[in-house]
Amino acid sequence: MSVSFIFKRRKLRTASLYFYGLCLLLSLFSCSPTKHFKDDTYLLRKNTVTLNTDKTYSDKGALKDALKSVIVQQNNTYLFGSMPFKVWLYNLRYKKFQKDTANFQIRSRIVEKPVVFNEKAIPLSIKQMQSLLRNQGYFNAVVHATHTKKGKEIVVNYEVNTKEGFLIDTITFSIDTSQLGATMLPIWRSKSLLNKAIPYSNALLSAERSQMVNLAKNQGFYKFNTDNIAFELDTSGTKMLRDKKSIVESAANILAGKLKNTRPTVSVNAIIKEEENYTAFNTYAYKNIYVYPEYKDNEDLRKGYKYEQVIDGITFRYKNKKPLVRNRIIKSKIFLQPQALYRQQDYDNTLMQLNDLGIYNYARIFIQDHKDSIANHNELNAHIVLSPAKPYDFNTNFELSGGDLYVAGSAVNASVTNKNLFRGANQLSISGMYGFELNQNKNTAQSFFDRFYLMSQNVGASAKIIFPKFLLPFAIDNNRSASPKTVMSIGVNYLDRPAYFRIRNISSSLGYVWRRNTWTTWQVNPIFINTLHLGNISDSFRVRMEQVQAIRNSYQENFIEGENVEFIYNTEGRLPYRHTYLRLGLEEAGMLMGGVDRLTKAIRGKGLSFNYASYVRFDFDARQYFKRNNSTLVFRMYGGIGIPYGDSKTLPYIKQYFVGGAYSIRGWAPRILGPGSYYNAAAQNSQDRIFIDQSGDIKLEWNAEYRFKMIQLFAGAIGLNGAIFADAGNIWLANKDPNLPGASFAFNRLWQDIAMSTGAGLRADIGGFLVLRADWAFPIKKPYVSQNSGWVLHEVDFGSRQWRNKNINLNVGIGLPF
Repeated sequence: MSVSFIFKRRKLRTASLYFYGLCLLLSLFSCSPTKHFKDDTYLLRKNTVTLNTDKTYSDKGALKDALKSVIVQQNNTYLFGSMPFKVWLYNLRYKKFQKDTANFQIRSRIVEKPVVFNEKAIPLSIKQMQSLLRNQGYFNAVVHATHTKKGKEIVVNYEVNTKEGFLIDTITFSIDTSQLGATMLPIWRSKSLLNKAIPYSNALLSAERSQMVNLAKNQGFYKFNTDNIAFELDTSGTKMLRDKKSIVESAANILAGKLKNTRPTVSVNAIIKEEENYTAFNTYAYKNIYVYPEYKDNEDLRKGYKYEQVIDGITFRYKNKKPLVRNRIIKSKIFLQPQALYRQQDYDNTLMQLNDLGIYNYARIFIQDHKDSIANHNELNAHIVLSPAKPYDFNTNFELSGGDLYVAGSAVNASVTNKNLFRGANQLSISGMYGFELNQNKNTAQSFFDRFYLMSQNVGASAKIIFPKFLLPFAIDNNRSASPKTVMSIGVNYLDRPAYFRIRNISSSLGYVWRRNTWTTWQVNPIFINTLHLGNISDSFRVRMEQVQAIRNSYQENFIEGENVEFIYNTEGRLPYRHTYLRLGLEEAGMLMGGVDRLTKAIRGKGLSFNYASYVRFDFDARQYFKRNNSTLVFRMYGGIGIPYGDSKTLPYIKQYFVGGAYSIRGWAPRILGPGSYYNAAAQNSQDRIFIDQSGDIKLEWNAEYRFKMIQLFAGAIGLNGAIFADAGNIWLANKDPNLPGASFAFNRLWQDIAMSTGAGLRADIGGFLVLRADWAFPIKKPYVSQNSGWVLHEVDFGSRQWRNKNINLNVGIGLPF
């Protein structure tokens, strides 16, 4: 009886919740946005822009967004383009918000007052659009606006015809025969961004002005600035030019019928003038350079500094007899020299490298005219102030995460860092961690939480020391912008998979890191070592190792010695609407050990008594981001190729590839998919989802994701965003294994072996620093299905509970997938 009663009460409670929810929705829908409007007022329902332009498809969307952003009167927020939920919430408490116009909910945009259409705003919007288009080189652009009524709502449509964008014809420089002209004209001409036949824009002109100033400052013209440069534009010429586009852009536009033979031109004349600053055309050199390594905010530099030391003409002033950091270390990061010309690049690199040491809160440079300068000798004094940070950092954090190999995980990390070991700005970090990972089976008879089980647990400790220079047995001429570092590390980690095995991994490495410029980073590890020890092997796993060669080769005890190099190119921040990320890595192991093995065999008659790994591995991660005001489109190609050689038949376990999960192909759970078209029906349908054999030596993956904003709360502090995505790829073995049919890579089976999934997701962006993500995905092409090349679109049935339980995969993650 009691069970039956509880069941009925739960049904009643559920029905009540549905009833009240339905009532709330009905009350919202019945609350028209124009409920409190007078007869002669209308709601601004939407602004639309119809754009006719010669812009490429990649730039047209950005231009359309820019035009919409300058419209003076913006419409209310609509969920999914049709539900003005913030206006509904406003109207529910209409009288209160009418009186309390400064209410927190209005200021934080939790609610929105209905936007009353104002026809006078249209001419202002047209003026703003025309100004924006002129700034982008569309001097003949035409903008018209029309509005249509439907009931109490109005839609405003702006018809924009950009006409033809102007191309740059010539760039000339008007300057007298001063020292500045003699020095800078050849440099400005050779470095100019205003090249013939490229599209004109005000942004390009601003970039040219900034570059001209930087080039002049790099030649000692310290006081030369943007106020000394003015541009004159001449569009009266009749010359027509062809636009210089890339081959890809040209081909795309030819297919679209958008590529015109010629376009009008504009000539640019850069006028360089002194204005009121009569010293802008003079070069400056340093007279004195002072360094204050113990500076405190707003401190008088003339007081409290008792000790001085001069190194190569640079004067160090400090309060204590024993400096916090050895002066020679700081001197190596300073590129300003007495009697040398002022150069902006030296100034910037000095600040960058001093801040990069990590032992100062900040580094600043104050430059003053030298008061006792002799006539015709323009001299400067530089004061470099360094504010010391705390010498030790203590960090403890608790993490929740999701990953390629698990559904959810948690970890506790603790670390201590000495930022100034041996007074040499060397950073020593010692850390320890414990973590565990949970996976979830698909036994629907169990409750949601009961389906979780411990997949693995991790415990580890490590130490790392970073030197702010290259430690090499020979001298090297460092690039001033390189910010070189030498990194040494050692660590031990235990990975425990209950009921299967325990792996102990001891690792160490020596590496060098430097930046080539703002966008590129290199890391070279001339040596790294890993030793793998497999213990606590269960009987069931030992049987699987004996049966499957790939598993046996992957999990055998191994000594790994090798070297690797990594290159990262990241243009984020260079352009507002797009950027590229590229990571390339190359790793080799076994060549040195193979030489030692052969040498030992020649001397002793037998080789090394332990296994060592031999392989070459290439990794890549290429991404392209296209950003608009309220959305982002991202494409990624990601993967790697590992080729074992010598006595190695597969990559070591810690070097292998996996797919599936929240950061990979989201239609499959972690480690379930692959390799290739291999499929073990018994394992796939098992409630135990720890399939440790689903790994490979080769990985190819493609992802596309469209991200869009949905709801912004608390003035944008919390955002609920959406995404739709598609993933494709798989993993393969480099060599055939008779126990894993279809698992090896073959070009003639590549299309069949590619898995595909698609889905949608929700993301909660909290303050711009934490993103909580839930992605739902389902397979649309299964490589282990032989019919129809693996396509299973015809099986998709969202109305079937059985299909949903079997195919829809929920991925919970922290942060964006890429």
